[in-house]
Amino acid sequence: MYAIQDAKIRRLTEVDGLSCAEVEVQPGNAGDPSLLVYVASTQPGNSLEVVRIVRNHSDSAIDWYNNNMHTAFEEATESAFENSEGMTVEEDKAQFQNELFSFGLLGPTLQRYLIGKA
Repeated sequence: MYAIQDAKIRRLTEVDGLSCAEVEVQPGNAGDPSLLVYVASTQPGNSLEVVRIVRNHSDSAIDWYNNNMHTAFEEATESAFENSEGMTVEEDKAQFQNELFSFGLLGPTLQRYLIGKA
């Protein structure tokens, strides 16, 4: 399981036609990459869901500019939850989403931005 040390909304954007929030997630475990997690409001019920995950392997000491046009950024939506022990992919994704949305005030803030509810 990916441990979350910090998570913050970077910007609102669009992914595959969906209005999304781009959330930067810093790992709690040494050696794990930071993530850019794209969250959207889904139907029915206007719940929040992770729709895309991008691993960020850049090193801020040498790659201090926010350049996403190189190989430091790796699409990981399909592979992010493949190798968890004792959990199905769906269970692992659900646990990650629950931990992400309950981190600080992130969940309510995402709901306010994406759904319009506080």
